[in-house]
Amino acid sequence: MPIVRIDIQSGKSTAYKRALLHGVREAVSGALGVPETRVMQRVVESVPENIDAPGRQAERLTIVDITMLSGRDAEMKRSLYSQVVSRLGVEPGIEPESIMVVVHDPPAECFCLGGKTPEG
Repeated sequence: MPIVRIDIQSGKSTAYKRALLHGVREAVSGALGVPETRVMQRVVESVPENIDAPGRQAERLTIVDITMLSGRDAEMKRSLYSQVVSRLGVEPGIEPESIMVVVHDPPAECFCLGGKTPEG
């Protein structure tokens, strides 16, 4: 189950945030081949004075952190990065230079959901 955290500057509309969630969900599901219902996401907003991003437009900076079980190869991750950037470029219209995607893929023993690990 991929777990996604999308960090943005506060003040965006509900429609903007819904577009982020929709686009990232489709990208993760499409690139990784997991059902959309298995992608857990959240948008985290920071006030402008809490963002320091030299050389970037802080008001559009979008950091997509994806944590998933290990085992996906580099090609699959490249597809994931490409799909996230592409979908967010269309809706809500974020330029590629303002998007950062980071993947964390620890082993299964590092996950627990509902008191259970993926291993049993």
